Amino acid sequence: MRKIISFTILNFLQGTREKLFWLVIFFFVFILGVTFFMGLLSVGESVPVLRSSGLIGIELSAVMLLVSSLVFNFYREKDSRLTEFLLSHFSRSAYISGKLCGYLLIGLFYITLAGLGWSLVLVLNGAFSFQVIPALFVLYLKTSIITSVALVLSCLFGSYTMAFFSTLFVYIASEVSRDALKIVTSSQHSWLKPVFKGIYYLLPNMDKLDIKSAMVFDNPLAPGYFAWVGLYAFIYILLLWALAAYIFLKKEI
Repeated sequence: MRKIISFTILNFLQGTREKLFWLVIFFFVFILGVTFFMGLLSVGESVPVLRSSGLIGIELSAVMLLVSSLVFNFYREKDSRLTEFLLSHFSRSAYISGKLCGYLLIGLFYITLAGLGWSLVLVLNGAFSFQVIPALFVLYLKTSIITSVALVLSCLFGSYTMAFFSTLFVYIASEVSRDALKIVTSSQHSWLKPVFKGIYYLLPNMDKLDIKSAMVFDNPLAPGYFAWVGLYAFIYILLLWALAAYIFLKKEI
């Protein structure tokens, strides 16, 4: 456990010191500026515009940061033989666990910083709601799942490009899978229904982690919902961690 904690801290410090981390920070500041002016221009609709656009900006920038940084560093360590050096000090399971926990911690740190900036913009525009806090919590669960997917695909593929774009594909597919399932269910092709149902339940069910409408219109959700989605995300991440560890244990470095 001590080695996992040490490697988690090492990955966190490495990730937050990179230029990419601060580049995404500046990118999100730009998004906040655009969001602020959108609120000024959206007379009568400034509150929902500020809330929804800010939350979308945090999600996209967090996914971009975590996926890019994790995949790039995983392959950079591998190509520079740093992985071999690290594995002489850490077991393979500790390496995977520390890598995942480190980037989950980076995601938490980034979303906290972005959430504070977004909240400030909302306060200045009279659009702040305490629904921001649970919305950021659910958003963190979404990004944590995608981070775990990125780790699994990095362990599986030998190419940085393949792992990166496959992770983005899974993210996009998981966002639209519910709508695709509805379309197929109402179509005449009955044989497609079990296929798409299988794909839907295999992919992360991001529709269950989408509370934008509730947050935008200040509709509080039951505490049981957050317990349920937290358990769902925890189990999904745990399964992905186990899969990544299994692939990494079986793969030659």
